[in-house]
Amino acid sequence: MNSTYTSDGLMNTDMMSRSGLSYGIGLTIGILFLLITTITVATYICTRPSSSPIYHSRELHGPTQHQTPVADNKVGLDEATLLSYPMLLYSHVKIQNKNTNSSCCPICLADYKDTDMLRLLPDCRHLFHVKCVDAWLLLHPTCPVCRTPPLPTPLAEVVPLARQV
Repeated sequence: MNSTYTSDGLMNTDMMSRSGLSYGIGLTIGILFLLITTITVATYICTRPSSSPIYHSRELHGPTQHQTPVADNKVGLDEATLLSYPMLLYSHVKIQNKNTNSSCCPICLADYKDTDMLRLLPDCRHLFHVKCVDAWLLLHPTCPVCRTPPLPTPLAEVVPLARQV
């Protein structure tokens, strides 16, 4: 870079300020480009679908023969079994069991009213609103609180028969 001097004997800094300005602009553009590229790549990585082949095969081709949709799997109780469980009025439950701790439904967390109908699960003796537990048991074969199955297991029925012989 050639330095030029003015008539006063001072060095002309006009040339130096132009090169410094262009260097600053170039650096700023480079940093902005790097920042935008990093944000774009990070957004793509975070929002892209899972790379598992199962996800892609379901998405593109629907469920295969070995994969059944979750809604079609009936793993809960049937209605006949559900209706065989006793229903009680909460006011009667309070009178019969004065030291009962259940004052609210563990599913919906609403307090029991004296006029509420409750369903009693036979094995674990837990109480629930009829609407709450019926909806639960149609989808799940276990008690919502203790997860014990309210249906007797086949092994429990076979063992007593084997002892009678």
